[in-house]
Amino acid sequence: MSTAKKPTAIEKRAQNLKALAPFALDNLKQRLPLVFPRDPALPPSPKPGYRSAYRYLGFGDLNEETIDTFSPFEIAVRLFDYSPLEPLLAAHIYVASAKGQMPFHPVSMYLLSIYRRGRNLSRHEVLRVLRHPEDGQSLRRCTGFEDDFPSESGLRYFEGQLTPELQQEINALLLDVLYQAGFLPAKPDVEQKATLSFDGMLHEARSHMRCSSVKASCYTPAPRLCPAQEKGKQGCDCSDEACAAICRQATPRDPQACFIVYTGRNKRARTSPNTPVQPQVRRSRINRMVYGYYSYAGQLLDDELATYWILPAAFGSATCGDPALFPDNFAYLQARFPWLEIGEVIADAGACEQTCLDAIWHAGAVRMVDICAHQSDDDPDTRLGRGYDENGHPLCPFGYVLHANGYDYRRRRAKWRCGKRCQHDPQRLVPKCDYLKAKYKHGYTVTVDRTHADGSVRLAREIPYGSPAWKERYNRRNSAESRNSALERLGLKRMPVHGLASCHVTVLQGDFVANQRTLVRLIREATALG
Repeated sequence: MSTAKKPTAIEKRAQNLKALAPFALDNLKQRLPLVFPRDPALPPSPKPGYRSAYRYLGFGDLNEETIDTFSPFEIAVRLFDYSPLEPLLAAHIYVASAKGQMPFHPVSMYLLSIYRRGRNLSRHEVLRVLRHPEDGQSLRRCTGFEDDFPSESGLRYFEGQLTPELQQEINALLLDVLYQAGFLPAKPDVEQKATLSFDGMLHEARSHMRCSSVKASCYTPAPRLCPAQEKGKQGCDCSDEACAAICRQATPRDPQACFIVYTGRNKRARTSPNTPVQPQVRRSRINRMVYGYYSYAGQLLDDELATYWILPAAFGSATCGDPALFPDNFAYLQARFPWLEIGEVIADAGACEQTCLDAIWHAGAVRMVDICAHQSDDDPDTRLGRGYDENGHPLCPFGYVLHANGYDYRRRRAKWRCGKRCQHDPQRLVPKCDYLKAKYKHGYTVTVDRTHADGSVRLAREIPYGSPAWKERYNRRNSAESRNSALERLGLKRMPVHGLASCHVTVLQGDFVANQRTLVRLIREATALG
């Protein structure tokens, strides 16, 4: 048994200097600045002037020394020209008015918000840094503030105007910039299909749960039925003055947050062979109770650089499973990124539902989705009757598992053959099978395309499930799960804000910061290696 240590992501990149070379500072400067695209249909800002003056800093002071001493934020503001974001931000946040105080430049405020997210600071803390004569000097230069600074309430108002749709578009624009610069595994001048890996993350709500049975009905006017009492719990009557508007046991600032017991298992199926079922009641070492939200994001895998780029994430309550979020998010990615030709989708068993599997199939991509078991998988007679086993491998009429015989990419179907293996089984008699005749070179053969012969999608895969090829390709998703670690480091395991929309914006900003840090990390490594 080999005990050789697997190389780390950094070591893999060091062994692939050709792929890493474009990120070296000398080569990178040829592409700078990285300019955010501007929508020509957007009108100019409704405000004639601002109290701050964002300007692109340029990259003249980026060198081998400053690359190591500057923070990722300080490097990013020298790599990217954010000026074209002004009309986009202004159109969503500012309105034409002759009244009131002149606002700050929207890019100044947005960069301040991004800096705050990257450092996991409160509004009070980030404004204290901004105002500090020495510590805030670099931040003021990067954001465009001089002698006039926003108040805490002003920053709160600005961030409150950032909608999930707006932040999602900014995240998408960042990926557009990286694509045009040739930094993504999908290249403008190369026809190359992309691998997407999807994974979710639970986020605890800022509010503390008062009742695990709270439903949407608890936020409607009284009188109403109590879900807790319906389950035989104490609950409350929801008929007194304390519950007149909403149930006093409901959390008013996080009404969309939900309670879930996370077991870390989603391998057992829901009602039919095509629909996952509730897992069996089993104690798990990683059981944890979560009251909050769920983010679900695709990552664009870069195998050459052993890294990933986070795509705009979907968001919902903690009880929103992958099937509820995947189809719409996947359709959005296809529509928003016409340059992204998807060749393969990797996901865990949470996405093993027909709506998800069919969406991947119709996109022309390979379904590298972990299987979700069903009770029918345990019955040998059922398996033989439907013609495939618990792994989706076809069976011959006598119960022998067929051998994978390649994949026809033109016709999009997996080929299987028996290879007359029954003749070499000492434990069973050779059946009376017509496919043992010499004219059948490969014996009994079967093809599987979108579905199995019985119309089931759940176990239909292009790559044989559990095979060495499957394991090698599926295990690449381990890098995608690093998104969860990145968001945890940004303090987003528990939400710092209230409400589903604000939480979604905050998570999207975390993904924005994570992508910029990935770029900075690659630049530092490439520059150090020469």
